[in-house]
Amino acid sequence: YDRPQAEMLLQTMAKTVAGMPRVLAAFLEQGSAAQQDGAPAVDAYESQSGGVLALLEGLFKKFRQELADIEEDESNQAHEFSLVELHLSDTITKDSSDRDEKAVLKGEKAAASAKAKGELGETKKAKAADEKLKAEIEATFAVKKAAYEQNQEVRKQELE
Repeated sequence: YDRPQAEMLLQTMAKTVAGMPRVLAAFLEQGSAAQQDGAPAVDAYESQSGGVLALLEGLFKKFRQELADIEEDESNQAHEFSLVELHLSDTITKDSSDRDEKAVLKGEKAAASAKAKGELGETKKAKAADEKLKAEIEATFAVKKAAYEQNQEVRKQELE
């Protein structure tokens, strides 16, 4: 086969077909290894299938390794995702229960506050009534004290 012509064809295909740059690199690598022995190129008929088969076998092994690496990476990412999902769902559940507990506590505090406000109103009314009674008692006391002192003065004058 004509190696320069094959190389030119692969270079042309590498620009348009996906995955061909790797094939070109393997082909060039194979060609450089063959020319390192120092022997000149021989223009004799050679079986072309051997080199192509070796190249394809090498690519097959390489693609299999890449596939295994990608599958392992995908598995690791799926595991990581499931851990994150589990963590987030646990966090959401805990935050929801905390929110519900706080809502119940808020309701209890609101009820206690309303009860305390009601008791405060009753206590203020009772205090106002007690202060009114105290004022009446003090007024009655002042009147009776004045009457008593006046009676004492009158008796003192009667005795003199």
